[in-house]
Amino acid sequence: MSFKIFSLQLSGKLKPAETIEKQRKVLADDYKEFQEVEKSDELKEFLELEKWIKSGELQSKKKEIEAQQFKGSEECNQLKEFERLRKSSAIRKYFTVFNSSDLKKFEDERESATMNRYYELQEYMTKGQFEQERKEIKSQAFKGSVEEKHWLEYKRLEKSAAIRAYNELEGSEKLKKHEQLTNSEKLKTFTKLRNAPDKNKEKRKECNKLKRDSEIKAYFRFEKSNKLKLYRETVGSHDLRRYNEMKEYIGKDDYKAREAFLKDKKKFEKSEAFKKQQEFNQLKANNNVKFVLKYRKSALYKNYLDVKDSFDLKRYYELEKITTSGEFKKRKVWLEDRKKWEKTDEYKKEQQYLEDKQKPHLVKYFKYKDSTDFDFLKNWEVAFEDDFTAKALDAKKWGTRGAVADKILGENYAMPGDLNIFTDGKNVKTGKQLTIEIKKEKSTGKVWKMPAGFVPVDFEYTSGQVTSGKSFWLEDGIVEAKIKFNPVKQVVSSLYLSGEENTPRVNLLEMGTKNNVGFSGINGKGKVETTGLDISNLKKGVNYIFAIEKSGSSFTWKISDVEVLKQNGNEFGKPLQINAASLVVHEVPGSSLPARFDIEWIKCYRKK
Repeated sequence: MSFKIFSLQLSGKLKPAETIEKQRKVLADDYKEFQEVEKSDELKEFLELEKWIKSGELQSKKKEIEAQQFKGSEECNQLKEFERLRKSSAIRKYFTVFNSSDLKKFEDERESATMNRYYELQEYMTKGQFEQERKEIKSQAFKGSVEEKHWLEYKRLEKSAAIRAYNELEGSEKLKKHEQLTNSEKLKTFTKLRNAPDKNKEKRKECNKLKRDSEIKAYFRFEKSNKLKLYRETVGSHDLRRYNEMKEYIGKDDYKAREAFLKDKKKFEKSEAFKKQQEFNQLKANNNVKFVLKYRKSALYKNYLDVKDSFDLKRYYELEKITTSGEFKKRKVWLEDRKKWEKTDEYKKEQQYLEDKQKPHLVKYFKYKDSTDFDFLKNWEVAFEDDFTAKALDAKKWGTRGAVADKILGENYAMPGDLNIFTDGKNVKTGKQLTIEIKKEKSTGKVWKMPAGFVPVDFEYTSGQVTSGKSFWLEDGIVEAKIKFNPVKQVVSSLYLSGEENTPRVNLLEMGTKNNVGFSGINGKGKVETTGLDISNLKKGVNYIFAIEKSGSSFTWKISDVEVLKQNGNEFGKPLQINAASLVVHEVPGSSLPARFDIEWIKCYRKK
């Protein structure tokens, strides 16, 4: 065990990684803030303000401002003019109307459908159209009309003997029978016998019999009647045609409607003119209409219209806006204030300067301005880093095969005595951190044996390794990593730097069988030899930041930013790759499996 590590822990100098990270974040944030402040207009303005404060300009400005008064000022005159306009009768009456419910009601109603209808009917009633329509309607009567003339002509024709005879016989059974008998054999026989010579007694006897026949007697009676004569004269006559025309005319609905209208004593009351008159009278009685008509003629409304677009009202609004503005009030208060100097921009600038001097970020800026606290951040930059938060290992940065194994076999192999075989990334996990897991599981791999070379061997354990050889080699610079110090005695877990060969190596951390930082390599007897510092005193299960600074062949180790070791290694004065691996050297109890090697992040820095 190392007394150095013991004393550092006892004194509290070896802090957990999380404490260091917080301190670094605070310093990085402070540096970022320092840079922002250094480039900021605020700092520039502060320095300019400081220069101005120390000049004599401030005092002369103070005297000038304290000499200014409200009385006689432009603001005083504007306020007087506004008060005169505000008290004028016309403007006071204007505002009585301006925000009144009556004006709102008037403006809502004056263009309403009701008012538009009222004005439309008012024009109809007063411009003569109504009276003209009323007289025209009342002047219309059935007597003397064209309709009456047609009706009288129809009645005259209807009462004539000829039309009556026609109407009686046309289509009657009597006429039909008469026409049937005219063409009958009976009538033809009778006519023939009646004209035959008297010498034939039999025919004369038959003729006399037919002469006494009731149908023959009725036939000749009807044939000789005046009614049939009139009927035959009427068929096809002008009177009949005229009668039918008149009958059709007065039978139409239009004629009947017109006749009813002309005979109706209340036809005016049923007219559109009368309806409009009634509607107009109703609108005149409507409260809204009466209100609009009355309000339009009121003195208050006339005054409102007179003032509405006047110069005085425009000037009133202009002065109201000026005198009620925050700027005017502020200016008035300022001019009347005996302590106006304290309200000035110059005074504020003076106070601002005093306040700015106390601002934390400015105080912090001047605190750091000439210090060395930011030297590392100023002089170093990140050359390579990985926080392993990606779900899979970044294949662009890391390989999972050793450089020699990848070059010779294209796969990992073991050395004689190793109890595990390195898988090709199977035992490497990321997501929150880099974890290399040792598992007890059967696996086959190759082992280098002389003189046979590489031979297949069965292994009881699997493990993993990562190397930066494909993407990053450290020349001069710093490598640091946040690692959980959690050694397992049967395992060697290490984060180290190496060249093309796996040994010798520079250990940032080696824990497990041995716990140390420093150099390690194979001595002349073929055994591993370590030179460095035992760190077994570190608290187990705690994260520490392990770091190496390389400058040529000179190496300096730090734990949690505290220097713990410095050594020279001439064989390492060349570019080195970063490696992490866990190797099983003794049987591991089941309670310790799977054994984990946890690295939260790795960062490499180089000088700018």
